[in-house]
Amino acid sequence: MKAEMTKSLRKTAEKYGSVLAAFRSQGGAGKGLAAGGIAVAAMGILIGVPLLYVNFAGGLVVLMILAVPGIAMAIPGAIVHKVRMKDYLEYYHKQTGYSIEELRAADQELMSPDAVKIVSRTSRSGVRPETVFIITPHYFLSVWAMYGCYLRRLDDIVAAFYSNEIPGINGFRRNLFVITRWDIRSKPVKNAYTGKQYMGFENAILSDMKNCREVCEEAVAEIAARAPHIITCQNIIVKGVRYNLISMDDWQRDWTNILEG
Repeated sequence: MKAEMTKSLRKTAEKYGSVLAAFRSQGGAGKGLAAGGIAVAAMGILIGVPLLYVNFAGGLVVLMILAVPGIAMAIPGAIVHKVRMKDYLEYYHKQTGYSIEELRAADQELMSPDAVKIVSRTSRSGVRPETVFIITPHYFLSVWAMYGCYLRRLDDIVAAFYSNEIPGINGFRRNLFVITRWDIRSKPVKNAYTGKQYMGFENAILSDMKNCREVCEEAVAEIAARAPHIITCQNIIVKGVRYNLISMDDWQRDWTNILEG
């Protein structure tokens, strides 16, 4: 559903002055190592320091076993995370192919109060609400766990649609499928279950959401309102030929027929 950016994400975005940086800050080994180290060190200090007054040797042992290693973990973790955040624009540059100037322009749109934020409020696992999509006049952003976020210009997207017909290990997956101009020029993936070719981006977080279809269809409507050229259906007919956009016999040939048809 459309809502304000979740409180935790808003605080992080305000801290860095950037939505892209906020998403990038959520993952990474450095942050995990630092958090783990701080937790271990804190436990050691909470247990060890009071114990010093009762049993000096025992308290010292606790500090040496927990506090010192915890601090030793936290420091390099913090350094790795700092480097990750310092280079976040370069990361997105390599991921998207967009220039640093374009990424800064995108960030301005994403930080705007007019940017549409789509939040999922229910999930099978009962997790807190999450901002899963942000849509601006020129950009589409989707959460990409651990890496940061998936960012594309609306002009670069050729198709965006909800599907619950993607064969997978545990039956059929459901998700928002996003296909860009780069995807249709790339080597496709062969579906192990159907033998058909496909490509595109899926939001891994959404697959566990109870209201996946509602959230996806809301996002598609917002995308289509800004970029009418985008195909919003999985199955289309072009010159009498039916195409399934995630199950093609010849990915690049079929897309050429669709776009030139």
